[in-house]
Amino acid sequence: FSSSPPPVQRSSPPSPPDAMAPSVVSKILIAASAAPAAALLRGARDAGSVQASGMQMYRSDCGKRHVASKVSLRALARARMPGAGMDPDALEPFSKVLKDGFYEVACIKDMLFTHGDKFHDNKHEYNLGDIANVSIVHYDSLVPKEDREPMTSEVCFDFCRTIPGMNFFGLQNGRMCYCAPYFKAMESDSSECDAVCDGNPSTMCGGKTKSSIFSMHECQTTSADLADSAGKMGEATAEMTTLEAHVSLAAGNLQTAAEEFQSMFGSAGDPVASDLFQSAKVYAGELEKAAAEAKKLEATVADLEHTAMGLEGQDFSNPEHARSAEATIEDMEKTVTSIAAVSEDLEKLAKASSPTYEHEEEIGAGKTYYPAMYFVDKQFEEVPSTCGGVPAEKPLISTFDGCARACDNDVHECVGFGFFGYPFPQQQQRPQQGLQPGRLRPRFLQIVPEGLSGYGGQGVCFLYSKMQSVTYYTKCEGATGPLSPDKVMCFVKFSEFEGATLKPDPSGKCDLCLKEAKKADRCFM
Repeated sequence: FSSSPPPVQRSSPPSPPDAMAPSVVSKILIAASAAPAAALLRGARDAGSVQASGMQMYRSDCGKRHVASKVSLRALARARMPGAGMDPDALEPFSKVLKDGFYEVACIKDMLFTHGDKFHDNKHEYNLGDIANVSIVHYDSLVPKEDREPMTSEVCFDFCRTIPGMNFFGLQNGRMCYCAPYFKAMESDSSECDAVCDGNPSTMCGGKTKSSIFSMHECQTTSADLADSAGKMGEATAEMTTLEAHVSLAAGNLQTAAEEFQSMFGSAGDPVASDLFQSAKVYAGELEKAAAEAKKLEATVADLEHTAMGLEGQDFSNPEHARSAEATIEDMEKTVTSIAAVSEDLEKLAKASSPTYEHEEEIGAGKTYYPAMYFVDKQFEEVPSTCGGVPAEKPLISTFDGCARACDNDVHECVGFGFFGYPFPQQQQRPQQGLQPGRLRPRFLQIVPEGLSGYGGQGVCFLYSKMQSVTYYTKCEGATGPLSPDKVMCFVKFSEFEGATLKPDPSGKCDLCLKEAKKADRCFM
């Protein structure tokens, strides 16, 4: 509850006549009990959600209404709560839950604390016997000293919700708790409810002379709330599990490819490419860590579902069962919040590490990319190549066209990418179609190695905001092995370099030019 409650005004019940005709009492009770539902709904809606600073509602969706009006207060006290608190020996606290929620309504000097206390410290000032025939009930009166807990609003509520006839509880001076059928403000000074609670110094429990008053309400929706929370948690978990599987697969695929390529290019004397795959292994570790957090939450969800199932059909008027259900509901709600946060992170990682596109969006995106060697030395434009530069994004897994689309989407950063085709044991789920047979292709698509444009296979790609070096391998034709060397190549966006050259410029005056173009008269396999 986020907004402040509306002011609650209480005045003394009218002094009763010597006798009230039963018909009058009946009319008042009927009027009180038959209040139009629409009016109550409007009141709840207009009042908004309320909560005391630092306090927490147990059942946030329960309806809230103000206490009886001053006209019907005396009748309700007599007819609905006859003798509430008047037989302390018959009270059995913590035996049956009668209320399941509370919220703060006032900070006042409560008349009942002084003049409605028949059996505690203020018993000599008690004067409600002939008026309402009720008494407040003190926590300290019924709970043995050795069993008392440091006082908080939750401790007081847990006690008062098991005392019959009580609709409110009050806290005073940081440690005093009492239950009341109603409350009434008295004239008082300007002091506030600023006494910290003994059990929680971050919250207030009344003041020296004033009481923090809380309304209790009974919604009888614990079973429904339990099922509802479990349902929300299940839905959130299903979405998180799907994302976790996607990210876990990306992490495993990236790790597998990185290990093989790093070893391969390290042996081939290509430290730039080797370092690229070291960064890919680091990123795979980040993905694995995020997926592991989701798996921990999945285990938590399984435990909570087991607990919730064990509570089905229980009698929630039993304090032990009620507390267990409320704690489980609270844990499930907190878990749903955690799931939402983890799912948000997983979704970002899934999109970054292995983006998926509609087939029409992805296919053919590579048509606007040329091999980097086209702008260095056209004689070697079709040979395998690797490149280095300033990273635009983290390494990712996609098809050739998918990598091109990712670079296109990074409008202000990406100017090119290195693609390393790899036969992953399990492909990331996405459309896997090639170009339609017979489709006409322009000159700049024809120079892309056959099998790359429209190539359904996936690979690892590294996006660059600035190209700095290229290594091209001239002896890979006919090379055989577990990988295809013709699916390893560095590409740049044609629109960024049209009419320009990437060939290194010894003078250093060319901003677009590479710092190094290294010819390797060998193959990396």
